[in-house]
Amino acid sequence: MRGYLLLFLCSLILLLSCKKDTLKSPVASFLVIDNISVNPTINQGSNSQKITDMWYYVDGEFKGVFPIGSVMPIVASNTAEITLLAGIKNNGISATRTPYQFYKAINYVQPIEAGKTYTYSPIFEYSSNAIFHYTQEFNSQASLFISAGDSSFVWVNNPTKAFGGTGGSIFMSMSDTKPTAKMLQSTPYYLPIGGTTVYLELNYKCNQTFVVGVIGGGTTFEREAITVSASDEWNKIYIQLTSVISTPPTYQLNGYQVYIKATKQVQTPEIYIDNIKLISF
Repeated sequence: MRGYLLLFLCSLILLLSCKKDTLKSPVASFLVIDNISVNPTINQGSNSQKITDMWYYVDGEFKGVFPIGSVMPIVASNTAEITLLAGIKNNGISATRTPYQFYKAINYVQPIEAGKTYTYSPIFEYSSNAIFHYTQEFNSQASLFISAGDSSFVWVNNPTKAFGGTGGSIFMSMSDTKPTAKMLQSTPYYLPIGGTTVYLELNYKCNQTFVVGVIGGGTTFEREAITVSASDEWNKIYIQLTSVISTPPTYQLNGYQVYIKATKQVQTPEIYIDNIKLISF
């Protein structure tokens, strides 16, 4: 009897050991994203970007949104299909993070070794479906914008005042007697309505706020999209214009004009604008 009991216990231990090995999860590996860049083609403007997050998929399964530089887990055996979507702060607001629809997703196959950490430096490209209505880098005085305020903006050819230290930029300032500065797109552009995605990208540096919006062609009514906060250093913002363009009444036939406007708030206002892109699908 004692021999049968001993045999039973040994068999039970062996069975539980095998079952534990069978149920054991694969050992995780890890992925870290760094050195992100954007590679525009001709007529797509500058390579400036402010990608803040990765929307991360492994083998087609969404794994979460991770700030750049985070350690992201990979639970897979042998290889994993990685998909990365470039995440931005919509309208510069941290609470409205979203994948930027105009950047293509990146897909690649990563060989996996359990417990190992991999580093990847993605180069994003614009979608082939993106329509660039215009790009304006202000490398010369030629401009798609006109002054429409009390104070006229000026083109500045000074590396210390331009994004990236090369080329030029637009400088806006105001005075007590001329308290309003306004850049207005000189020609109305056809932009899609019905909720089609439209964005304005731009780089800026300023010591007070300014407003970005659109005007329906043939009117003077300003539709404000966003108020941009002051930034002591050059910053990049992705401004969604979809709602202000698609909200009735719409002006699809006469087009829309983008405007950038500021009213004096500080003793010596300084607003610099560079690398404007108007994009839609």
